[in-house]
Amino acid sequence: MKIHGKSFVSGVVLGSVLFSGISFAAPKVVKLMVNGNEIHSEVPAQIIDGSTLVPARALSEALGARVIWDEANQTVIVENEAYRKLQRKNEDITERDAVGLAADAQNHFWVISRGGDGQHISESFSVPGKEHPYRWMGSDLDTKDKFISYIEEIYTPEQAEAYWKKQTENGSIVEIEGKLAQPEADGGSMTGWADAKATLIQDGKGTRSFRFQIPLFDEFEEKIIKLRYVEGKGWRIDEPVDTIR
Repeated sequence: MKIHGKSFVSGVVLGSVLFSGISFAAPKVVKLMVNGNEIHSEVPAQIIDGSTLVPARALSEALGARVIWDEANQTVIVENEAYRKLQRKNEDITERDAVGLAADAQNHFWVISRGGDGQHISESFSVPGKEHPYRWMGSDLDTKDKFISYIEEIYTPEQAEAYWKKQTENGSIVEIEGKLAQPEADGGSMTGWADAKATLIQDGKGTRSFRFQIPLFDEFEEKIIKLRYVEGKGWRIDEPVDTIR
């Protein structure tokens, strides 16, 4: 994972969490298990001089948190979803908060694209007039209300409704007896929204526009993203849902 052309974890000391009390004579690579799953990372967990060092990015992301490397202050910042939601409810939003919102938007897009993270019915079926087989959405996204509510965690209500309309009109989502399904497909993105740099370029009443520089391999993409403050909910992205993916 790179941030502005530099490796985020260049060694086991930078961006690592220290655990004491285990003593070994020489460095030794150890497994990192989180909730029953083995986690692999660029720098493995290892024991050095009697202490176990674990890369912060690998551990935090496995627990659903986001890691930021603040180069200016030489600081590793870890933020979970609950904290980010709280920040978005504030009437002020920083450039760092805007990056977090965009990173969550990217995650939301791909969760929707894979049918949700809830329990899935493992069967595919055909839909009249459609070429590709369909699958049921997961239990967390299997109704219109759940689908729109999930989008509204990140986007304005108007953008959420527009995305629902677009998805249902083009067949990317079908509603059958109140339950949602989508074509079977997989995908992902190498665009690093979580590692982007945001610059405030316009500050209006209840709106902010940021210019984003987003890492893509060894280059950067640039996009301008508008945010709007939604009363009772907080800052939301006021762009089409598939802008950030």
